[in-house]
Amino acid sequence: MKLAILTLVAGSAAAFAPPTTSSTTSTALQSGMNGWVPNANEPCYGLPGAISPQGYFDPLGLTKNGIWDLGLDGVKRYREAEIMHGRVAMMAVVGYLIGESTPTIAYGTDIHHTIANDQIPEIPRAVLFPFFLVINIAEALRASKGWVEPGNGNPLFTLREDYYPGDLGFDPLKWKPKDPKAFGEMQAKELSNGRLAMLGVAGMCVQELVDGKGILEHFGL
Repeated sequence: MKLAILTLVAGSAAAFAPPTTSSTTSTALQSGMNGWVPNANEPCYGLPGAISPQGYFDPLGLTKNGIWDLGLDGVKRYREAEIMHGRVAMMAVVGYLIGESTPTIAYGTDIHHTIANDQIPEIPRAVLFPFFLVINIAEALRASKGWVEPGNGNPLFTLREDYYPGDLGFDPLKWKPKDPKAFGEMQAKELSNGRLAMLGVAGMCVQELVDGKGILEHFGL
């Protein structure tokens, strides 16, 4: 596990490396949705996300002329899913570490705490209900902003033409760059860290299922 963590940390450093010129500074980022205009001649229609040294990675050709020819709407839907899962995974990584290390009313002040995998089933239903209600409301708001309403001839699972994947307009700290090139670089970094987090939290979950120990316990903490 230590080797896996070291590998993930090394990968996170690459997430902050300058993005490849061909992916994030292309002409497709100069105008349109957040400076992006779909370009069928570029990987993923010119969406940012290819980080050096790996660059563009699609060995199965899922985005174009491969097993599935997704088309523009399909690529946007996959990018929307990738961004959202990456954001959840980044919060989950922090949640694993804090949840297992912070005394709570449910677990008292004992030094040893229940591992993260076992904590959600132990939460009282009175707490879980409003928690999941908030999640459903948030998802409904996301769907209303980015997705076409089904019915009236509209196909299912279709994003709005003017919707940029993952951009919900939520930016209370005003971190979103206005410059298209800077926005492309920031999203490429977010995607890289989100991908790393998805791998990391999957490893944490499996590790706890294998031996029932907390993540920090494996490091003697």
